[in-house]
Amino acid sequence: MGSKNNISVFLVDDNEVFLKTLALSLNERFKSEIQIESFMTGEDCLRKIKQSPEGVDIVILDYHLNTESKNAMNGIAVLKKIKEINFRTIVIMLSSEDKIKIATDSISNGAYEYVVKSETALIRTQNILKNSIEKELNSKILKITMTILEKYPELYKYIEEMPESIQDENNSGMMLQNLKAYYDSLHSMLNKYILEHNIIVK
Repeated sequence: MGSKNNISVFLVDDNEVFLKTLALSLNERFKSEIQIESFMTGEDCLRKIKQSPEGVDIVILDYHLNTESKNAMNGIAVLKKIKEINFRTIVIMLSSEDKIKIATDSISNGAYEYVVKSETALIRTQNILKNSIEKELNSKILKITMTILEKYPELYKYIEEMPESIQDENNSGMMLQNLKAYYDSLHSMLNKYILEHNIIVK
């Protein structure tokens, strides 16, 4: 089980074998940075997102979700709904078809990237997810830093004392771990301060 501060990643595909393979592949590469939940229908995924709109950071979504059940929502319909619920959610679209129309349809409706289910799909998805995780962690770091500046400026001196070096150009995995560690430190410091001072967060 991952940390509650991990990046939440939802996988949506009606091919159970591919879904399990993708989950194993991503867990192996990012086991300390992400928390995965898998869904075989877009409807199930959307129900979970609606319960906690801010609770999902990244969705990896199959374009064709209605091959098993013709009445199921397709990937584009699910993508549109996800963006309506929370436009900040990063969506990576997958498809077994290498067609320009599918790619443009996905990107124009808000997908972050489009991946064809070829023999390199798992590696490409891992690389895109790495970039997405970095983007999301940087966003979370900025958000929590702004919260500290606006509401708890007395804590900012501790941020200035934290290690500045996050990037490691020679090791992208280490950079991801450094970003995650930095975010966890900020999150822990803020929560500890709020608890110690009995602050009610609205």
